[in-house]
Amino acid sequence: MTLETGSLFNSGFLGNQFSWWIGQVADDSEWRDNLLSGKFEDANTIPGWGFRYKVRIMGLHDKEEESIPSDQLPWATLMYPVTAGGGQTNASTTPAIRQGNFVFGFFMDGQDQQVPVIMGLLGNNAQTPMATKIGQTNANFSATSGYADGKNPPLGNAKPTAPDEGLVTKKPSNPQIAQALAPPPPGTKVNKFGLRPDQPLSAIPDGLQVANEAREKARNEGKSVQEVEEAAMQAVADHVKNLRRQQQSPTTPNTGNPTKENPDPHQLSAADVKRETKIKECIVVMKPDDMIGSALKAIQTVLNTVTEKINSYLSAISSYIDAVSNTISDIQKLISDAACQIAKYMKILFDKVMEYVLKVLNKAMTKVVAAVPTHMRSMMADIKEKLTELILCLYGKLTNNICGLIQGILDDLLNFDDAERKARENVDNVQNDEIKRQPFVASCTAEDVVGQALYASKTEIDSANNNLVDNVNAFLDDIQKELAGVSGALSDIQSLIGGIGGSITAALSFSNISLNVFGCELSPNIAVSDSYCLSHGGSAKPDTSLPSAKSVENATNRENETARGRPQETAFAEPPPQTADIDLRDG
Repeated sequence: MTLETGSLFNSGFLGNQFSWWIGQVADDSEWRDNLLSGKFEDANTIPGWGFRYKVRIMGLHDKEEESIPSDQLPWATLMYPVTAGGGQTNASTTPAIRQGNFVFGFFMDGQDQQVPVIMGLLGNNAQTPMATKIGQTNANFSATSGYADGKNPPLGNAKPTAPDEGLVTKKPSNPQIAQALAPPPPGTKVNKFGLRPDQPLSAIPDGLQVANEAREKARNEGKSVQEVEEAAMQAVADHVKNLRRQQQSPTTPNTGNPTKENPDPHQLSAADVKRETKIKECIVVMKPDDMIGSALKAIQTVLNTVTEKINSYLSAISSYIDAVSNTISDIQKLISDAACQIAKYMKILFDKVMEYVLKVLNKAMTKVVAAVPTHMRSMMADIKEKLTELILCLYGKLTNNICGLIQGILDDLLNFDDAERKARENVDNVQNDEIKRQPFVASCTAEDVVGQALYASKTEIDSANNNLVDNVNAFLDDIQKELAGVSGALSDIQSLIGGIGGSITAALSFSNISLNVFGCELSPNIAVSDSYCLSHGGSAKPDTSLPSAKSVENATNRENETARGRPQETAFAEPPPQTADIDLRDG
């Protein structure tokens, strides 16, 4: 007797009596061990048995969980394409099956119907409403989200996290209301109320009531028939606008999962919004041929970027799409990082002022050195060297803690706390005034920031300059008898150096080294771009919006009662003299 004619032979395994089926993947709490993240050294420790799934098959298994619980459903294995491999030599592909998927396949054991094999999936579309629960009788055999809550919600590593590509920008709400309030597709002919023909006014919550009340009010005011109807249309349009805003408000509760459950490339996702925001963000491009002007423009670019991010954060308080795509969690860190970035360019400005002061000082000292007897010029050289060291030390100290100074200036100019307070107070404002609900933080100018930073350092710079002059004059007074014709040779140093505020334009504009030594060299090609954006490449600010040294000087010299002083460094605490010595080797 051959195997084929034996009583134990099942002809279904050879393709006879091929049996098809369609079913739904059950709650993943019954099979998710197959997909747990993490690595195991011993294969016997892996909790799952490969990629297999509990499937509720239509026509074979009841819909009711009470009749056939999900944990009693048969295990379905997978049929892979030849391009996916079968696992040998590590040739394999991870399946993308999720709970709630509708799958089709066949029974390997034919009429016994105990060994189901999954051959493929049935996809969803953008308009398919998704259930947010699974493993319940009323949810079985209905379209279900892959993130739906099951009998035993996943914990830890097993809990799925929707990527940005899987997050929609429309807040889930009642499907019927969402469909009625959805903007019509491009090219759709709308009715007089601005709604699609398949969405009557009765589908809008309180739509008929709003229209009738507007008509009644217009009639009482003696309006014409046409004006009455126009009043009704305007009232409905405002009502729909408010409903859409309320529907998308972050403060209203969700009625579903905000996830993308279809492969439709036309549906906007959080990743699309974040990508669009990122490619519009510009980075600074410094110009080596104009470091001062380039630094001022760089500061303005940083200020524009930080204010745009702050406004996006404020919009996220009342706008769902901005809340989903928002990447900012700590505004203070954002401002702090921007302040330190601005500090890099502020150092260029401080170095230029220092260079100017050294130039002016050396020019004034030249007259004195020329008049000093030859045998004493070495002493003057030592003085010049010491003065240079003092100036370098001063400006190094000024730029040492400039991050904190700039952050304080930005806090005052941006006034973020007040803007956030107003945004939260107006989040549920029913008025059609977007500005009131989303306070706009205007970008402060580079001149204001630089001017306040220089103003905070102005006293220290002026004092240091004056001390330098006084010390040189004191030295000359000591040797005045030996300098018969040199008395008063440094009387003009004070006027030459002056106060830093009065010479800021000259300081930022002067050129210490001339490249055109012989007067006939060709001028270099001046760089054009001030910044670079992924969306449109290199760009430059228009001449009308370029910061200027004169504007910086005006901002530095103006009387500003609110200007910040430099932050004070906290000194180390010194122990009193009577404190006993501590031997750190003890204990």
